[in-house]
Amino acid sequence: MDKIQIESLLKSETIGRIGCFDEDKVYVVPITYAYDNGYIYGHTKDGLKIRIMRKNPKVCFEIDWMKNMSTWKSVIAFGTFEELTGSDAKNGLEILMKSIMSKLDRKTLSTEESSDSNLGGENLAFLHSFLSPFLHSKNNEIFEMVVYRIKVNEVTGKFGDDEKSNSYY
Repeated sequence: MDKIQIESLLKSETIGRIGCFDEDKVYVVPITYAYDNGYIYGHTKDGLKIRIMRKNPKVCFEIDWMKNMSTWKSVIAFGTFEELTGSDAKNGLEILMKSIMSKLDRKTLSTEESSDSNLGGENLAFLHSFLSPFLHSKNNEIFEMVVYRIKVNEVTGKFGDDEKSNSYY
């Protein structure tokens, strides 16, 4: 894949996986993300992933798209974790929300059809994915949101296609 194809795939997807490392443990976890100007933006509550990335900010990020077993795309980015605060966190969250909202099913419902059961699976999945770190707790605690970004330092992409050979960038 060339740079344009890699950027296009990074912008088109919503779910990716962060790989981080802490002394004797590799941790890979899926996240909801947005890609903008060489950065991958995400949010979460304070937990294992954030603790590991604070200790070792060098991370890996992977996304993939698959049509079938022989038609697929994959991108791996290597980068540096940065925790955002203040106006940077607000800006990062705005980038994340705008990106994700732009990819949702935007069907307009008539007044007869509008009900919670007709919100659309993608919209409900987004709300659950985006808000779940802050809604689930054992003691009804309110979690503080951590907004972060990963500065992409190096990227590679590969694809499979019945009509074209695999290609690396």
